Amino acid sequence: MELKRGKERRRKENKNLHRSMAWCFAGLVLLLVAAGIIQPDKKISDEENRVLTTFPKPGIETIKNKEYMTALEDYSSDQFVLRDLWIRLKVRCDLLIGKREFNGVYLGKKKYLMQIPVGMDEKNTEENLEAMNRFRQANSDLKMNALIVPNAAYIMKDYLPLGAPVRDQGEDMKYIKKQLSGGIGLIDITETLRKHADEGIYYKTDHHWTSRGAAYGFGAAAKQLEIEGVVSDYKIHTVTTDFSGTLASKSGYHKAKDTVEVYQPENVEYQYLVSDSDNEERRPTIYDRKALEEKDKYQVFFGGNHAIVDIVTTNDNQRRLLIFKDSYANCFVPFLIPYYSEIIMIDARYYYENVHTLVENKGITDVLFLYNMDTFLNDNSLADVLTGE
Repeated sequence: MELKRGKERRRKENKNLHRSMAWCFAGLVLLLVAAGIIQPDKKISDEENRVLTTFPKPGIETIKNKEYMTALEDYSSDQFVLRDLWIRLKVRCDLLIGKREFNGVYLGKKKYLMQIPVGMDEKNTEENLEAMNRFRQANSDLKMNALIVPNAAYIMKDYLPLGAPVRDQGEDMKYIKKQLSGGIGLIDITETLRKHADEGIYYKTDHHWTSRGAAYGFGAAAKQLEIEGVVSDYKIHTVTTDFSGTLASKSGYHKAKDTVEVYQPENVEYQYLVSDSDNEERRPTIYDRKALEEKDKYQVFFGGNHAIVDIVTTNDNQRRLLIFKDSYANCFVPFLIPYYSEIIMIDARYYYENVHTLVENKGITDVLFLYNMDTFLNDNSLADVLTGE
């Protein structure tokens, strides 16, 4: 009898425990829902360094083609209560089970985060190359070169997780060289970067190369760019040791910090003034110290990306360089400044003017296409600018 009463008591206790757990779970769900309703929408995620989805406006067409439901799902995901906390918890759980790929980012040796190179968009790549060839034909008197920089995952294969697949950007480089007309020289710095792969030529937390990587790249490219008297000695200034870049934000892994350096050539007398489409006032420095107080400290170079940047120097050699670029150029161009009378940078993603008029009005003598491989193979804004579309 006593045994029977004991079993009955334990059954009731278990039932009460299950009921309490159910109520707690329901209360937690209701609390999260209420918090989600009360909490104002965030416009920007500092953690992920991107714009968040806001509440979509319904429309007959968007509801019919299911765009509204997709947008609503994106909104729910972006505005979820304590989203950053859940992302960090997920990353920790994934690490415990041995996972080394987070949201398209590899976690490699020595805490290196490396973006997984995406495949080639054949249509966009072909459009870019055809537009470059046509631009060359229309400006046959100009010296033209292309510098396409391989990404970290390809250069630093030894740092990747065991068995991690990576796109062969060497084959991509061969394809680009084959498709370019003879009047455009392709500068391949792959082997140079590989020789220095252990020297911090890419950031651990960001998708860009570092100033050190750009310095090696410049040294390898200078001859083909017909730059004479290249400086080999630099004074290196560390401007921050607390940089957490785009890949840390994208992956949710925040266990490493990067150092951002600025290279100043020694024993070279030169001055310059710079302006851009967002700030037409000419200033004597390309560095934006205010960016060091922001999340994206890579923007210390030129204050980030602009439709057009114009650098006028005291060099009187009358060489005027036009650069079509992505953000990889931002830490590379400082090495070019002493060797040209003027450098104009165009970011095709934001530029909508006629480049042929610019070439004529500015008396351009040299052209450089400077992109990282991933961008060049997938973004066709360069083709749009070169063809005037």
